[in-house]
Amino acid sequence: MTNEIREKVMEMLVDVLAEEGEGIGEIGPDDDLSEFGVNSMTFIRLVLALEMEFGVSWEDDDLQYQNFLTLNNIIRYVEATMASTSA
Repeated sequence: MTNEIREKVMEMLVDVLAEEGEGIGEIGPDDDLSEFGVNSMTFIRLVLALEMEFGVSWEDDDLQYQNFLTLNNIIRYVEATMASTSA
């Protein structure tokens, strides 16, 4: 499922950044997303998109920037949240 999540997260990230007028090049799995234009507003929009797409919900206290700093961090966080809600 990780590849499916990776593809979907990447697609959502591209969409969110495109709406902000930011284009992105090649993003590595451990690249700092702030270098590609992710700021506080795009962070919020990405979190909302992730919640809707994957059927997860995070409390405000859970939304720590380091969980969303890289593509790999986002994928791990989404997977962990999905696993804990399905358990």
